[in-house]
Amino acid sequence: MAKHSVCFFGDEMMLGLRDPEGFGWPHRLVRRERDAGHALVPYVLAVEGNTTADVARRWRAEAEARLSGLPMSALVFCFGLNDQAVGGEGVRVSLPETLYMAECVIAEAASWRAVFWIGPPPVRGGGASLLGRQGSALFYDPVRLRGLTQGFAGIAARCGVAFFDLCGALENSNRYAKALRAGNGVVPAADGQAAIAAALAEWPAWRDWLDKGSSPNLCFVPVAAR
Repeated sequence: MAKHSVCFFGDEMMLGLRDPEGFGWPHRLVRRERDAGHALVPYVLAVEGNTTADVARRWRAEAEARLSGLPMSALVFCFGLNDQAVGGEGVRVSLPETLYMAECVIAEAASWRAVFWIGPPPVRGGGASLLGRQGSALFYDPVRLRGLTQGFAGIAARCGVAFFDLCGALENSNRYAKALRAGNGVVPAADGQAAIAAALAEWPAWRDWLDKGSSPNLCFVPVAAR
């Protein structure tokens, strides 16, 4: 099979912080695909605490260093979780600012490479806390995350890219709820990472790209080297 290279951009949800093996869902997804015979090369470019604006500032340079000249390559984005977190000064990033930055990222990315956009996963009901990178407590609200997901879905439709509502896919999952309880209410334990990978492995847009070579973008046509 042809080799596919993928850059994963996001936050701590990709890093497997609550997984003893250190595997976040991207590595678990890649392992599933390799076991199925796909030659997949992953670059997990996630940073703990990153917001959408943080990803916007860095994704292009980091992706170009890894994917330039590789037509069978893609960008996977999963951000927004930390934008809606509440710290000592309130919500870290307002919803309008998050949506604006997200559209800037996705529109540019979709004109350059195949794009898979994944909404943030659910958090525990009633809010949950996570120790931020700077040592401050952050609190996460599932209601705000659902609103963010709806906004992201609208942008994806306008940009013509594949969007996966991870919150909707997992919010009623007993398996994921148990993993959140075993984690910290925001980042799940290992089985939650496995549940995310399992859900994404069945995503039709992802399957069509890997199995059939179909682009998930309505506007993107692969070019041999750029």
